[in-house]
Amino acid sequence: MKPVARVTYSPALDGVRALAALVVVVHHARVPGSPGGFFGVDVFFVLSGYLITRLLIAEYEREEDLRLARFLMRRVRRLVPALLLMLAVYLLLAPWVFPDVIFSKHLRDAMLTAFYIVNYAPHLGGYVSELAHVWSLAVEMHFYLLWPIVLLGLLRLPSSLAVAIIAMLYISATAWRWWGAENFATPWAFYVRTDTHCSGLLLGCLLGYLNVTIHRYWALAGLLLLAFAITFFSTMWMPTVRYGFTIAEIGAALLLLAQPSWLGWGLLAWLGRMSYGLYLWHYPVMRALRDWVGSEHWLFILIVGGGLGLLGAVMSYYFVERRFYVPGFARLRSSAPARSASREASIPP
Repeated sequence: MKPVARVTYSPALDGVRALAALVVVVHHARVPGSPGGFFGVDVFFVLSGYLITRLLIAEYEREEDLRLARFLMRRVRRLVPALLLMLAVYLLLAPWVFPDVIFSKHLRDAMLTAFYIVNYAPHLGGYVSELAHVWSLAVEMHFYLLWPIVLLGLLRLPSSLAVAIIAMLYISATAWRWWGAENFATPWAFYVRTDTHCSGLLLGCLLGYLNVTIHRYWALAGLLLLAFAITFFSTMWMPTVRYGFTIAEIGAALLLLAQPSWLGWGLLAWLGRMSYGLYLWHYPVMRALRDWVGSEHWLFILIVGGGLGLLGAVMSYYFVERRFYVPGFARLRSSAPARSASREASIPP
């Protein structure tokens, strides 16, 4: 089994991003019936592991090596400018929007976020609240630092052995999460840590290495699994750790392997391209709205918070992200159709 280098743009993957982002937004608005909407982050993780692995394999087969510094610089250019913009606006407005929180805490949280260690904040002096969503960005960045090195070693092994190793890494990460949930003193500290929340990324890496496809009808099964996870599971509940994350990851995997064409419809694909900015901006807005009007006004929070979050995403994408980011797929023009290369989507967390 040999990985294939061809990597082309798939609008359906932008649709997966859009669905994941919308689920997270609905969850943060506290919409009834979405207690497990946080699984949208795990959909992002599976997608990110898949795409990053495909890009790295394609680069390795073209150049017989992985230029790790170049890869990391592309990730920095993709993610950091938009993040710093959001943090700058947050620090400017936080004293007025969250007057009950001392500014030193806002500054501390922003610094932890900017250096991508915010997911270990509970071990560094306290939880992050107004920026509680950015832990996933740190998990992704740690993945970008570590996975290319691991993959470089795996690509020098027989394919069957590499597949077995990645599968074992996924199983081990899942088992470590189970054990941590039952034995760590602070459940939320384990929930946001890279070592205990990397299973989705590793499953995506396995799918990216295998590079197989399944019939598009399997996408329906994926959607049903995700719908079940989103409506049945909730935070701080042990069955969520034991089964919920795995069910959501499998649902995301089925969507990625099937990639039905309807996921690439225009508006959905466009929302997928806005998804990184939407993820960055929506939560502080919704958190402020919840404090002002109360969580029971979820429809108002969803409409106003979601709208302002999307506005921030549009501004971020067209005025910041596109100015700094050089799409990874553009490096692979010799193995992708010329008409598609210029339209390759970004790879947000």
